[in-house]
This record gives sequence, structure tokens and C-alpha cells, in this order.
Amino acid sequence: MHDGFKMHCSIDSFTDSHELVLKSKSRLGSKGYLKAVIIDVAYDYFLLKNWNYYSKVSLESFINTFYLDANAAIEKYPDHARAFVKKVIDSKVLTSYGSLSGLGMAFQRIDNRLSERILAKESAIEYLPVLQREMTGLEQDFSQFFPQLVEHFKSNTSCALKEHWLK
Repeated sequence: MHDGFKMHCSIDSFTDSHELVLKSKSRLGSKGYLKAVIIDVAYDYFLLKNWNYYSKVSLESFINTFYLDANAAIEKYPDHARAFVKKVIDSKVLTSYGSLSGLGMAFQRIDNRLSERILAKESAIEYLPVLQREMTGLEQDFSQFFPQLVEHFKSNTSCALKEHWLK
């Protein structure tokens, strides 16, 4: 579990400082509070849209394995994490990012968790029209970035490469 956390931090650091991710954020305009979150969700959309290009296993198989593994481990989690993971599993949220309407629902869920102070400045759902307008450029950014992220993962992971789903 500790190795997984270290890898997650490594991926976050790689992603947050990457020039293509920064380029994607700049495509969203001058607002700044939520751009990183919006790009993260948009990149999830592009990953789902292009899943077969990046994965050795079908999306359905990957999701089913995730749900089985999460259910098997859920009792080890603290109460708040257990509730969150259960909600992710029950709502099938992982596949909801695969459509524009799913992106809209994801942005609404984000807005539901934001404070009034942040919502007074901006909301996630406000980014949907910008995202639609910038979709081609954002997808180009993602298609250049994701293979680099995969290589970063492969060169920094301690797990056997045969154990993960990436091509």
C-alpha cells in the first residue's frame, strides 16, 4: 500500500508540472481555482474514449476487476474512505466520464462539494462549454501526454509490468 501511495504521489508530481498539462490548463482561460480538477476529469474522459489504444484489457474487464478488488479491501479502510469507495462502486461513476453528459454530471458533483466562497468565484459546470470548444486541442494534449505518463509509470513502478493493464 505504501508503494502505491508513493507511485500516486510520483504520478501527481509528474502530471502537475508537465508542459502539456499546463498547456491544457491554459486552454481553459484565465480562471484558476478549478482548472487542474477540470483537466483531470477531461483527461479521464479522453482515456475512456481511447481506452483500447492504451490498455491490454477491455474497459469492462478493468472496471469489474477494480470493483471486485475494492469490495475485497473495503473493510480495511477507515469509515470515511469506506463510504467513499462504496459510493464510487454503487454509482458506477468510473464509467460515467465516458460521455459529455457524464462530464457535466461529474462537474455538478464537484460543484456540490465546493464551498460557497469558491462557488461565488467559479464553478466546475461553467467549464463545460469551454471544454467543448477546446475539445480538439485538449485531446491532442492528452494524446501526447498520456504515453509519457505511461512511460513514467513503467520506469518508476515496483510492480511487475505484467500485472498492470497498460500497453
